[in-house]
Amino acid sequence: MKNFSFSLWAASAAGTLIFSTNAHAFALNSAVLTTNLPSYSFSPTIIGAGNGGTIGWTFTVASGVNLTVYDLGLFDAFDTSLSTNHPVALWDSNSNLVAQVTILSGIGANYRSGYTYQQLSSPVDLTAGSTYYLGAFYPAGSTEQVLVAGTTQQFSPDINWLNPQQTLFSPSATNIAFPDVYNSPTGTYKQGWFGPNFEFTATTAPEPATLTLAAAGVASLLAFRRRK
Repeated sequence: MKNFSFSLWAASAAGTLIFSTNAHAFALNSAVLTTNLPSYSFSPTIIGAGNGGTIGWTFTVASGVNLTVYDLGLFDAFDTSLSTNHPVALWDSNSNLVAQVTILSGIGANYRSGYTYQQLSSPVDLTAGSTYYLGAFYPAGSTEQVLVAGTTQQFSPDINWLNPQQTLFSPSATNIAFPDVYNSPTGTYKQGWFGPNFEFTATTAPEPATLTLAAAGVASLLAFRRRK
């Protein structure tokens, strides 16, 4: 095992927040809540000098809720100046790209509770019970901090975390890719590296019986109009 030298980054847990520093005039929820776990430099201690790749995680949307995602983000300990640009993306379970942004190098304007965010050009909807993948690209030589979680990472109750995911790391990796490799670390690193995050709102998903009743009502109304 590598000799990990780490710096603790302490901050309060993030929950539902109302922001006046971005374009949203309503409450947003963070998918990843805990921000006071150990953080490590991505390279060389996490991946090894000279390698780049995509790290992330997969989740399902909790039953009974639909999500609307507004921002994608990247862990940024102490709101430091990022050394490089970092694409962050969201895919469905069939590896179809749902949304993507680029977190620019330097000090981001939208820093909240341990993460720098970039607003999507258009919000995207995630369906109750569906599985999605979230990933962030770290180029070779990136020295950004990543959050390391064993069993203590906390998530919004509106999602169910499944597994850490990644790509195969390579010196030639130059852009984000679907994280199709299941990362199965143990102990201190069991939940993987964070990495990417997203902000969203949640709405109650209609029950199937409600949809059936609504459809029946529409059908009855149309039939009544035809008889008139």
